[in-house]
Amino acid sequence: MECMKTLPAPFEKGVNFTNWLEYRSAEQINADMFGRQDFVHARKMGCDVIRLPIHFEKICHVEDGYLIPQKILNILDNVAAWCEEMQLYVIWDFHNDCSADSATPADVDKILIPVWKQLATRYRDHSQYIVYEIMNEPHAIPIPLWNEIIERVFRVIREIDRTHWIIVGGADWNSTEAMKTLPDFKDDRVIYNFHYYDPHTFTHQGASWCHMQRVIGLPFPYDAEKMPPMPENPTEVEKRCFENYPVNGQLSAVIDCFDQYAKFSRERNAPVFCGEFGCFMTVPQEQRVNWYRIVAGLLAQRGIARTSWDYYGGFGVFRRMPWGVRPQFPQDLNRELLAAMGLNADVE
Repeated sequence: MECMKTLPAPFEKGVNFTNWLEYRSAEQINADMFGRQDFVHARKMGCDVIRLPIHFEKICHVEDGYLIPQKILNILDNVAAWCEEMQLYVIWDFHNDCSADSATPADVDKILIPVWKQLATRYRDHSQYIVYEIMNEPHAIPIPLWNEIIERVFRVIREIDRTHWIIVGGADWNSTEAMKTLPDFKDDRVIYNFHYYDPHTFTHQGASWCHMQRVIGLPFPYDAEKMPPMPENPTEVEKRCFENYPVNGQLSAVIDCFDQYAKFSRERNAPVFCGEFGCFMTVPQEQRVNWYRIVAGLLAQRGIARTSWDYYGGFGVFRRMPWGVRPQFPQDLNRELLAAMGLNADVE
């Protein structure tokens, strides 16, 4: 049976340019970490969109009313010009603290509103290639409160800028269920966002920050005959990984999830967008490529736009490099991975 298609977004596929405008103060950010040539390279790979995470909570300060420093505005101006030149969409993503023990403040609107007022005012007359993403992965905040906040911020932007696309995402780390509770914005340029790293036990196997260093060798889709043994004296995290994987690791679980997004898109009469998806480099190459081929293929079948996490990082499109060594384009590209993602594997 043919799968249901979503309403199309203005872009199709791309990557996240991470670790540039995140985690640091404006003074600490290297303005030249990414340049025009990186955007040229992304275009050559077949990308028509770049998602740019920006950690405004580190960059802006309450003392001056959360003014965006001129250094950061200069960077964004350059990116906007490059993307307009290349007809490449760019998403200004209000990124945030997503560590395991973090929480979105209940009064997060005190920074969201002034930041988005500044951005909407500055870019309202720029080309259609700029897209606003109100906030990345709100979490540990009550869903009704978040829905009230995001609707208020959305209206603030629309009072200033009536033309650019706006991306909205639900609470609980942009979860599927929270997305379904978001307000119906009844706007012809709104995109609903979700993130996808499932099955988490597979995509993050071997990752130390998830306490899964010894969870390795899992097959995807789940295959009982190919499952490795549970580690000796397993931790509670390791036990949960192995106990839940026979259900979470099924291909049917992935298909069902994406079918929900397509159904939601039709119900809301608006596009949906997978702003992040990825599989960590600790996963063996063959298995990692297979996961991207399946996930990117299912997204493409449903017409769901997507930006993978990420470009240079641990989920990136380059081959794994020694610590501290920046991969080079195009010689260090993971071409099998690019092909699996539906990008240009023959780029030179």
